[in-house]
Amino acid sequence: MRLLPRVFSALSVLSDRSFWRSSGLLLLASLIGGVLALVRMPLMTWLLPKNQVGVISVVASWLPFLQLLSLSGLDTASYHYVAGEKHWAYVVGIVHRLRWSLLSVFGFLAGAIYWWWRGEGLLVQVFVIAALTFPVVAGLTACGSTLGARQDFHSLFWYRLGESLCTFAGFVPLGLSLVWLSRVSTYYLANQVVLGCMHLVFYFYLVRQLGKEKIPRPETDETRGLLRYGRHLTVLNGISVLQSQGDALIVGTLMPVEIMADYSIALMIQQQIKRLWIIYVSVRYPLFVRMPVVQRRRQMLWEGAAIWFCFIAAGFVFCLAAPWLFSVFLPSSYLSSLKYVNWLTATTLVGTPGGIAEVYFRSEQNEKRQYTMRVIGATSLVLSLVLLGRLGVSGVIAGRFVANLIFSITGVWLFARDSR
Repeated sequence: MRLLPRVFSALSVLSDRSFWRSSGLLLLASLIGGVLALVRMPLMTWLLPKNQVGVISVVASWLPFLQLLSLSGLDTASYHYVAGEKHWAYVVGIVHRLRWSLLSVFGFLAGAIYWWWRGEGLLVQVFVIAALTFPVVAGLTACGSTLGARQDFHSLFWYRLGESLCTFAGFVPLGLSLVWLSRVSTYYLANQVVLGCMHLVFYFYLVRQLGKEKIPRPETDETRGLLRYGRHLTVLNGISVLQSQGDALIVGTLMPVEIMADYSIALMIQQQIKRLWIIYVSVRYPLFVRMPVVQRRRQMLWEGAAIWFCFIAAGFVFCLAAPWLFSVFLPSSYLSSLKYVNWLTATTLVGTPGGIAEVYFRSEQNEKRQYTMRVIGATSLVLSLVLLGRLGVSGVIAGRFVANLIFSITGVWLFARDSR
């Protein structure tokens, strides 16, 4: 009899007007971004040959791994500190992130040498472009998370919308027949330059805002704490990347670029569900951090169950709509990617409970349990490699599905133990 009152008490927070106003803004940005992604996808497939679409997907599959070299966990660490009203963490994190980004630049150049050795000229071109533009494009990504941590959701709306619009910049030179080196290089370079400019605009906007607020300088111990937490989160992110992105890296590195093109289309569909998760965490995480532990645990339990149910419904709709969308908007050569859509969507959904548990442990800065969950989840890379030889791409997806299931079971079990 006590169950229902607890559920209604926990979910009553969701009736708050500010929550729905903030969620509405981010949902609108995500909706527009999703529509633009669905528009961009057919444009790419019609304007670029399939092998060149695969080239872009290969670079995208390497990016999360090379990004780790730039100490990417500092973004999440500064987000956590800013959510706790330590706004100086934004600038400190950005400065150190830009320094470390040089390692990622060398990583992309090493990738270019690898593809030159493989005789893949188009991949060499795009990897060099990625190396040259990385510091501004990826080194300033803390702008978006900081806007969310400061609960400046109006600015975050324009940031998310700008991110989506920047991916169309490459179509402008292609439409004007201004091609540099190749069509794919021209498209990718234009996107990177415009996205880098947008990040610079928001970077200076945030610096100006913080300057007006006269944020005090941090103590040396506080800075060290931020950097230590950033290194921890980078390692944790690395394990997470192995779990969530290892399949794309395997397909992109070991399979022909045409197969990677098919796989990337399915990943784009999967990404729409991830957009919903980003919205949820952006809106709720700062509030979770400020809640008393007992209230936070109870709130995240019932709220997380409701969010998971909503994600399942959204995934079901995506899977139903995919065949129609593919047949209407994409060339017939891409219909072969439909076989990956359902499994990739299911893989995301089965890992959602684990993601909710991980957010809880992150809000408590419980590093041990985050590591435990992610190490177990990272077994997807091993499973995918083992099954690749027998089942091909389907084996890669199956390995990731099993690992995500184990990840969620582990997270729920650890969460239940923590709540005793």
